[in-house]
Amino acid sequence: MTLLNLLRVFQTQLLIILIVSFSVIGLGILIHDSSAQEDIQVPIWIKDVAKWWADDKISEMEFLNGIEYLINNQIIRIEFMPCSQINTESGTFSKAVPSWIKNNAGWWATDQIGDADFLYGIEYFIEKQIISIDNQKIKSKIPFEQVRFSDAWDITDIDSLSYISSAFFEIYGETGNCILDDGRLKWNSILLGLNPLRMEQYDEVAVWDHPEKIIVVYPYFTHAAYHEPGFYTYYSGLCDHCTTTELIPARSTYTSSGKGHQALTLLGYDSITDVTLDRNPSILQQFDKVVMLHNEYVTRAMFDAVTNHPNVVYLYPNALYAEIEVDYEDETITLIRGHGYPEPNIANGFGWEFDNTHPYEYDSDCFNMEFYQIKNGWMLNCYPENVFVQDSQDLFNLLLLIKHL
Repeated sequence: MTLLNLLRVFQTQLLIILIVSFSVIGLGILIHDSSAQEDIQVPIWIKDVAKWWADDKISEMEFLNGIEYLINNQIIRIEFMPCSQINTESGTFSKAVPSWIKNNAGWWATDQIGDADFLYGIEYFIEKQIISIDNQKIKSKIPFEQVRFSDAWDITDIDSLSYISSAFFEIYGETGNCILDDGRLKWNSILLGLNPLRMEQYDEVAVWDHPEKIIVVYPYFTHAAYHEPGFYTYYSGLCDHCTTTELIPARSTYTSSGKGHQALTLLGYDSITDVTLDRNPSILQQFDKVVMLHNEYVTRAMFDAVTNHPNVVYLYPNALYAEIEVDYEDETITLIRGHGYPEPNIANGFGWEFDNTHPYEYDSDCFNMEFYQIKNGWMLNCYPENVFVQDSQDLFNLLLLIKHL
């Protein structure tokens, strides 16, 4: 373990210890919005449930049902619900609630610590995935049937979706579809929807009645390249022949800029895949503006079509980075040049002078997000995928700029 990782582990453990310690002695130093939480009346029966659980009279799942009630009634506030995995055979979570949290529940039930201390502690433990919550039991204030999802995405199993957050968009995920990233479970695929109460805001950034003809290019080839086994299996040295990989059904993943694509298509942008663009490069001539996403792997025909268009918005860094060929009969793509292939010193496979992979691709915080101009359009200086799940002025400004650039 590196020194940096050790430091992170130590900081996390220290913060947990501090929260528990301050809860025991009733201090408010670490209380998030404690005055607001003190005004909330916690139902008496919740304290009874906490006491029964602390006394081993009810199960962990029964205690968690009480916590889920507090979340659904805005007594405990979780801004972004973490992804949880349930053992389908036992119906329980793969990670149990740590036994020491029972002590906190018991202290709270007997008024040895205050409501605000206990509630903030539970919030923290959920957000850090120390406590797992059944995602399907958490509900949005906006009825699901009123949320409108992108027509560009086929939602085959609505019953499998779980509410995650209400931000600028309503955010849902596929229940149990988590990936392990840096020691934490994260949602593998996220769906965005329109909130009917925000239509006036959407109108300002949408292109429903915009005079320009704008097209967004979904990076289907890049989505396939990241699939395992694929190009990144080859890059990691685990597969010698994986410079050819199958085209697979598209999903809304981080690497394929699925959140950005959903946000734009929800707001009225037309969309094509890079399959359509590769087969008919002249199609871009029909549009006043082209929005490229994380289109990292493209054919030569695509590269020429995009770079010859006079008004392109490169919304993600790392676009037009590596050259591929497509076999539509076998439904495969093959890496030709770029990303250290076939020689380690080859970066951009097209030798493109405006490549902005470094340093911008790995800036996913986008704290200083801005566009800068190049020969045939505009480039963003960070990777904005996480911005689309925020409720921020930065997201609103980004959507407004895309519309008017």
